[in-house]
Amino acid sequence: MLNGITRYFKGIWYALIGQAQRQSNRHTHNLKAVRAAYEVLIRVKQEDVQNYKQVIGQTIALIEQKKNALRGVTNDIEKLEQMKAGAIAKAKNTAAELRDSGASAEEIEQHPDYVRHITSYNDYHSTLEEKNARIDELKQDIGRAQEDIETHKLQITSLHRDLNKLKTQQSDAAREPKGNQ
Repeated sequence: MLNGITRYFKGIWYALIGQAQRQSNRHTHNLKAVRAAYEVLIRVKQEDVQNYKQVIGQTIALIEQKKNALRGVTNDIEKLEQMKAGAIAKAKNTAAELRDSGASAEEIEQHPDYVRHITSYNDYHSTLEEKNARIDELKQDIGRAQEDIETHKLQITSLHRDLNKLKTQQSDAAREPKGNQ
């Protein structure tokens, strides 16, 4: 009976040792899978970093386009203000000339030259309002784009941290089985 109990415990012992050996073999086989999984994760993070860099580059190009448009609209506004001032000055000169020639206020307001100058003034004024609204819109777009760039830079920094962490974890995971064997 003692012999049977001994064999029973030896069987359990060998089963445990065999199980442990199988676990060790499984772990070394899984090592390749773990390395491959980390490499995939690292590659994905690197692609994300590149994508964010491309987005930043595109956003910078967009900002430059908006700044060029802003300069163009600003130049247009300066020209329109000069033309608006010229139109009102001509309207005043025309009104003064007509007043000096004895025309009534109603005749002055209906005179074709005066009407043309006042219409030009009103057109320039409404165009200036549209251009000023466009400037505000462009400035807001530029501000939003710059905020986006800052957000993307923070994302890149975070991705770099994650990438370094993954590389450290990969090297730690690669060392663990060697220490266990």
